[in-house]
Order: sequence, then structure tokens, then C-alpha cells
Amino acid sequence: MRIEDTDKERSTKEYEQSILDALEWLGLKWDGKVVRQSENTAKYREVLEQLLSEGKVFYCHHTKDELEAERQAQEGEKVPPQHVCNHKDSEKGTTPGGIIRLAVTRDADSTVSFEDEIRGHIEFKTSLLGDFSIAKSLDEPLYNFAVVVDDADMEITHVIRGEDHISNTPKQILIYEALGLAVPKFAHLPLILGSDKSKLSKRHGNTAAIGYKKDYLPEAVINFLGTLSHTFSKEIMTKKEMIEEFEFSKVHKSGAVFDVKKLNWINSQWVKNLDPAIFWKIMNVIPGFSLSDDDTTLITERLERLSDAQEFSYFWKEPEYDKELLKWKKADLDKSIETLTEVKKIIDDFDFEKGKDGLRKVLDEFSVKVGDKGLVYWPFRVALTGREKSPDPVDIAFVLGKEKTLERVEKAARLSS
Repeated sequence: MRIEDTDKERSTKEYEQSILDALEWLGLKWDGKVVRQSENTAKYREVLEQLLSEGKVFYCHHTKDELEAERQAQEGEKVPPQHVCNHKDSEKGTTPGGIIRLAVTRDADSTVSFEDEIRGHIEFKTSLLGDFSIAKSLDEPLYNFAVVVDDADMEITHVIRGEDHISNTPKQILIYEALGLAVPKFAHLPLILGSDKSKLSKRHGNTAAIGYKKDYLPEAVINFLGTLSHTFSKEIMTKKEMIEEFEFSKVHKSGAVFDVKKLNWINSQWVKNLDPAIFWKIMNVIPGFSLSDDDTTLITERLERLSDAQEFSYFWKEPEYDKELLKWKKADLDKSIETLTEVKKIIDDFDFEKGKDGLRKVLDEFSVKVGDKGLVYWPFRVALTGREKSPDPVDIAFVLGKEKTLERVEKAARLSS
């Protein structure tokens, strides 16, 4: 685990902890300790001094104003921005002070290339790179230099990252070569895109993995992310199954849209198959509260996000609602309450040992007598749940039990008085 925190302004302990918390939640473990680049400055200084002594890097003493004027001129001429420094071939280049740059060959035919594990052969002309900076000073290494030193120390064999890093790769290869190090294999993944097909960013919603914890199972998030840009044999995959099937050749080259609807669907499949005891432990709605396995499916088979379980809060707390909600759309409130009062009598007389089908049969017969099934079931549903939508009210009644069902129906009937 390496924390790349050379950018002091953008690196905070809060950001670091968010990364570690997210990986822990997702079950992505790492070997050994956490390595921080900010704690490795002595090593970077040592390597920079070595390169300076070998003449492979040099001090650039051009001012910020001079560099900015050069950049604007190149922009106006519509040429790639680069800085070819005249200090590298002068004594000034060995004088401490200013940015440290890698001395890059200007030969028009010189190229740096690599075989990307996903994208195949990629090649850059070194003449387009210029003498790029690798450190602000001996004690302030920049990203491209620091990661090369760290990759070598950590014996990294494969660098797998987003395609927005392709432009960094030739620079890093040149640093590897300057240090006489073996170059690892590179694989550049397609970017995750927002719904508008642009790079996923905060304006598209929550982009921090830990922000999904309240709504999604970690297994579902891993499943969703893992299948975003890779063709697997099926849609619902465990981490172990994805590891066994993964191949670079099956990684897509084009970006994948972060489709929340697809994430919700994948999460719903994982929730449906969740052990009821684990489900209630995760939900922790009321310490110790749970339903039977069969009754729990009334909730889990309808959930896309874990927070949606609050829609079923009537199972663990008394529902609150306006009495007008009891009114069936084809009748007035008084008629709806009158029918509900009759439903209470039916339930009071009914033996719950006869089961759900038995109660439904009696209620359906009463519906025929009333001439409107909705007039029977609508106020009954609202009395039990306080909601317009819910599972079958008969199913809910058998979860609540006869006593609690009668209490709620009686309370609803009293609302009109």
C-alpha cells in the first residue's frame, strides 16, 4: 500500500484515511505496511544527487515568468508544450537552485515506446517531451520521479492505472532508463465516465467509495466496479470468481459509464441472497430486532439500496400518517373507515392458524359483497403501514401477528372520530 502524497497542498490525513477506510470496507487487503512518499524524501534526495553527479539531470534556472511566456507562445503556435533548456549544456545546469529536469535526447528520430497490456504498442517521440521537470528541489520530488523510485524499491512488476496516465508513461520510462532500472509492464484502464460520458467527477455525485457504504453491500460494489470495463462470464460475480477469470485481453478500451441503475440492480441481487441474520446485523434498526427468515424476504426481495429499508419501518415502529390517506380513491373517508371496521371484525374472528390464504379468501369474499376490492384492501394496507405502497397487507398482518394487526386497524378506525 503506497500513499502518493508528494503534493502537499492536495494531500491530507483525512483523504488518506478515507482511502484506507474504503479499502478495508471493500475487503481489499494489502501486504505489509503503508508506505508514504512524504516519509521517503531521504531516498529521493539520494537518487537525485546520483543523477546530478552523472549529468543525467540538471538544474533549470529559468524563472516562472520566462516559462509562462514560453508556454503561451507555444499555445499560440499550437505546438505541444515543452521546455528545451539551454542550461543543461552549460555550467549553470550544475549550479544548485531552481527546478531539476531530466536531460532528454533531442534527436528527431528518437522514440520511447512500450507494449501496453490493454492497448498494444504505444510510441512517443522524445523530441516532443522536452526536458521535463522531476523535482522542485532535492527535497521536493515530483510525481513521475517519486513513483519510479518507489516502484523499483517495491519491486513492482505491473503498473495498472487509468488511461489519463498514458502521457506520464514515456517520462517514467526515461527515468527508469536513466537509473538503469528494469521497466515494469504497463496497463492503462479505460476511465469511468459520468452519465454525460465525461470523466467521472464530483459534479456527477459521490465519487468517494466510502460514501456508498450506507446504501450498498461491499460485495456488490466490488462486483459492479470489477465488471465495468471487463467481459466476464456472468453479471453477478464474487471477488474470487473475478480474480480467476480476469484477463487483460478482456478489458475494454473505451470508457464505461457509471450507471447507478446497474449498481442498484447488482446490489439488489446480493441483498436477496444475504443471510437474514447478517442482514439485520448490518441494518441494526433496533438493537436485537429481526424477523423470521421468510418474513425478512418481504424486505430483502424489494431492496435496491440498504437505506430503502426505512420504507419498511412499520415492521419495527408504529406508522404515522394523516387520516386522509385511509380514504380509498373511489369512496369517501367515512365509507373507507366503515369498511375497515368490518375488516377488523373479520380479523378478530379469524384463526391465524389457518394461514394467509385463508384470510385472503375471507377478505376477497367481503370485497365481492362490498363491490370494490380496493375499498377493502386500501384502508387495511394504510392502517398497517401508513404508506401507499407496501407488500400484500395480508403478508404484513402475518408478520405483525394478530394482536398487533388488530391494534393498528382499531387505531386507524378511531382516526375519523
